[in-house]
Amino acid sequence: MFKALIRASALLSLAIAAPLAAQAPAPVTAADLLRHIRPLASDEFQGRAPGTEGERRTTAYIVEQFQARGLQPAGENGTWFQSLRLATRRPETATLRWTGAQPGQLTGDNLVVTGREARETLADAPLVFAAHGARMPDRGIDQLAGANVRGAVVLILFEGPQVEGFPPIAERVRTVAAAGAAAVVVIVGDDVPWDQVRNVVRRGALRADDASVPRFSAIIPMAAAQRLITGAGGNMERLLNEQPGSSFRAVTLPGRVSIDATTSVTRTETNNVIGRLRGSGSTGENVTLLAHWDHLGLCRPEGAPDRICNGAVDNASGIAALIEIAGQLSRGDRPVRDVLFLATTAEEVGLVGAGWFADHPTVPLASIVAAINMDTIAIAPAGTPVAIMRSGVPGLDALVASTVAAAGRTLDPDDEAAALVQRQDGWALARRGVPALMVGGSFSNMQLLGRFLQNGRYHAPDDQADGQLVLDGAVEDTNLTVAIARRLADPAQYQRARPTSAGSAE
Repeated sequence: MFKALIRASALLSLAIAAPLAAQAPAPVTAADLLRHIRPLASDEFQGRAPGTEGERRTTAYIVEQFQARGLQPAGENGTWFQSLRLATRRPETATLRWTGAQPGQLTGDNLVVTGREARETLADAPLVFAAHGARMPDRGIDQLAGANVRGAVVLILFEGPQVEGFPPIAERVRTVAAAGAAAVVVIVGDDVPWDQVRNVVRRGALRADDASVPRFSAIIPMAAAQRLITGAGGNMERLLNEQPGSSFRAVTLPGRVSIDATTSVTRTETNNVIGRLRGSGSTGENVTLLAHWDHLGLCRPEGAPDRICNGAVDNASGIAALIEIAGQLSRGDRPVRDVLFLATTAEEVGLVGAGWFADHPTVPLASIVAAINMDTIAIAPAGTPVAIMRSGVPGLDALVASTVAAAGRTLDPDDEAAALVQRQDGWALARRGVPALMVGGSFSNMQLLGRFLQNGRYHAPDDQADGQLVLDGAVEDTNLTVAIARRLADPAQYQRARPTSAGSAE
């Protein structure tokens, strides 16, 4: 297999970058990837949970490997790190009261409220219904328009329409909070198991600890929402049906709302790791390659025979590829553009590290001509068709497709992978306008991916660096990404499309 791969790489170099062929390093091998997966997924690294000793060992390893491959620190203040704060919040007690046509209150099993701080109180705030709370400027959708939500209690629906690209609930909550809402109350529909949702929220979750967190985050079932809206002088049926979703404008209800909540809050610090390979030119542009380093840490109760979720496939494999791609690109002729290597934290709790980088970039986002994310790559055998989780930028997608063809590989003919686009770190950059994609075989076969997700290894102690790792496809995907990155880093082969004055891509 490796002889065939070497021949394919040689042909690819001739087809795409003939001047580099004589100096091109030998392609990445399975042994190269395994050399990193083994320590990263070992018990010594404790499952790589953010804010733990496992993080310290993981980030130190990544820095050591980046340095060995000639990268320069590209984090904050000349360091390798971009720090951010996380918080685990567990709701304790809460009461929501309203005035209006039929004054009343919610408490107990019909209300779960998580406060930003341990004790939060809100008195006599306006109440706004904002449909799904979506803002999608590219589609002319702004469901917060029509009402002043600053300082308000804003009601939004949990389930969004089955429309490609519609933002998930976490993003919509952030959008409403960013608009100035004091509280975001999510209405859970009758077709969603209320008890399950309530119990998940009560367990608490690790999230970014910044201004994107509203003072109050709450969930209520549909029956409670109807009672609240009617009591505050509104009509649920009219709110849901009088305005089309695409042109919906938020409605302020006559009543006022007060909330009291107590919450258990635990904070911790964590870090993205960022390195840069300086290009030979001075374009001021870069190609960004990213993979998340974090996993779940101690994921089983004390006393369990194996408590550590090691995360070999998810995502020690992606970090191994990131490190080896850095080595490939640093040898031979340097790419013209810079290449940024971003190892993100807290992906497992909602793309938090990538989202933090997107909101607080260490390089201008406009300087990123393209970004490629690598995640869960060690499950597909050699010869698996290549799926492109497409960027939507025709020139970029075409360049990737032609590179796949030059490597002698087959493109996946369907677009099933699009269903996963909002579940991976590249989405955090894409929603900020960066052309971002994933390329590889692991998500071209949904049955193959489904078996990994459901066979007891995913997010479980069994995801270890053992004989069940499938590295021959990962090798092909890693070397393919090297070839794509080289082309993207060459201004003669790729230029990022820039927005026109109307805001669309040229």
